[in-house]
Amino acid sequence: MSRTRFLAALLGALTLFALATPASATAAPQQTLVRTIYYDSSRAAELTATVDQAVQIWNAGVTSVKLVRGTGGITITTAQNGSAPGTASCVGCTRGQIYFYRNQITSSGASALRVVVHEFGHILSLNHPSDIGNCAKVMAGGRCTNAQPSTAELAAVQRFWTGRVAAPAPAPHEHTVSAAA
Repeated sequence: MSRTRFLAALLGALTLFALATPASATAAPQQTLVRTIYYDSSRAAELTATVDQAVQIWNAGVTSVKLVRGTGGITITTAQNGSAPGTASCVGCTRGQIYFYRNQITSSGASALRVVVHEFGHILSLNHPSDIGNCAKVMAGGRCTNAQPSTAELAAVQRFWTGRVAAPAPAPHEHTVSAAA
């Protein structure tokens, strides 16, 4: 075999080998960490469905953190009266409390869904902005019905949770309601 034919055959074999090698074998796989925050809405009373709706809104808007029904994370309680429509015990946390107050939600002029989305926003790392009352931002409070976080709010949550190492979390636990005997 001539030298030219040998080099052509070698080049052809190398080309076939390169085409047959899966891309994952040549490039480092990119792993996306998703932090899970469990929430227990068993004491949310009439706001349970609203809590689930708020969770869907946040889960649809961010990918670095997911809210999942379960125990050992955020406990949600509804009561009659309090200092505000809702309160969250922490900002950017995986364990804590959210309280919702019926009378204050009603008198606030805000939709119940907006109030619930707002309090989950605190859990997910957001504080109140300087432009309180801006209905385009769920974290701005106000007499508003908009329950959709702004693009900037979603991006801030995404940035906060991206790359955070997920600590071991308890397994999700579904709550079942049984009739009292």
